[in-house]
Amino acid sequence: MKLRRIFIALGVALIALFSLSCSPKQKKILRVGTDAENPPFTYQEGSEFKGIDIEICKRIADKLNMQLQITKYQFDELFSALALNKIDIAASAITITPKRKQTMDFTIPYFETDLAVVAKSNSPVKVEKIEDLGKYIVGCQSNTTSHQYLTENLMEKDLLPKNKLKLYPTVIETLGELLNGKIDLMVFDEWVAKDFSQQQEIKIVYTIQTNEQYGLAMQAGKEINTRINKALKELKDSGELENIIKEYID
Repeated sequence: MKLRRIFIALGVALIALFSLSCSPKQKKILRVGTDAENPPFTYQEGSEFKGIDIEICKRIADKLNMQLQITKYQFDELFSALALNKIDIAASAITITPKRKQTMDFTIPYFETDLAVVAKSNSPVKVEKIEDLGKYIVGCQSNTTSHQYLTENLMEKDLLPKNKLKLYPTVIETLGELLNGKIDLMVFDEWVAKDFSQQQEIKIVYTIQTNEQYGLAMQAGKEINTRINKALKELKDSGELENIIKEYID
């Protein structure tokens, strides 16, 4: 009887072991952070994340055979989330800059843009040259290339008084202040401005040629970065990247 019980126990153990060996392996998770406030690159419809950056990350996850996990952060929180290893990728229309490259890695560029100066649709404001911004109250999102440009090219050259530059934590808050008449102008990425101008009563009054390049930001030195970059390069070389962009930008 005891021998029989031993054989039964061994049989059950073998069946369990066989079942485990035949079950599909659970996919590793590719953790992506986004602010979801920069259409057409990243935004939300209900609970669903959409946009060029999101679609790129979906394709990268597929190529790496990983499960995509997206978490929403404010823009300036994305970089600390990378540093604290809470996410693998920050994807929010992030410009590659020398300063940012000192503390994080970037993929190859996937999009190029300029900055736009935006006013309310019924505003009489005219901007014919960049120095004209000094006449008005100007708002932008903090810790962005808009903030950097206005600081270095206008405020530090005494072309824009410090009290006329208003900083906000998000694009949406900055836009709200513009629409409510709290600021005269808003500066942010050109293609994001074009998208918002189709939904809100705003207009682009001036374009600042900066030739910025977007890249996916990653924690410096991680092994996965090489594979993420390789997957994006494959998307670019195959024409898939171009098709993704055309899907969102006419």
